[in-house]
Amino acid sequence: MQKTLLVPTDFSVTSLNALRLALEQLQDDQPVNIVLMYAEWLDDSITELLFYSPKKRIESLKSAVYEEALMILQNRFENRIASIRIELFHGYNTKAFHNFAEANQIDQVFILQDYTIKPAKRGFDPMPLIKKSNLPIQYLVWKNQG
Repeated sequence: MQKTLLVPTDFSVTSLNALRLALEQLQDDQPVNIVLMYAEWLDDSITELLFYSPKKRIESLKSAVYEEALMILQNRFENRIASIRIELFHGYNTKAFHNFAEANQIDQVFILQDYTIKPAKRGFDPMPLIKKSNLPIQYLVWKNQG
């Protein structure tokens, strides 16, 4: 059975280092599914919710540099990656995160130890919710080169 790994992202190339380090550390020959999660608050406006599209929101957050870095990782680790998808998380509490992890069949979370998520305008840092979950968390050490 394929494992599914969760990697929080803020759509910066730096946040993709967690994915790179996780793929380098994998011991199994079995390809894994990757879920890149971005956490943000949903708008309260009825109009905004009527026309809300997760796909359009993800496209608006991604930059060309981020997409290029993700493509490079996919090409470099093509034998270790079964699939990569980006999911939006809109929960407010640990139970909501638990439901998100269960729905996406998350087996393990990979987090950069010395990196703080820098979300966009409506985004938030999901680390407190992730740390309260029962999921196994792998902290990855990465030195920022500036």
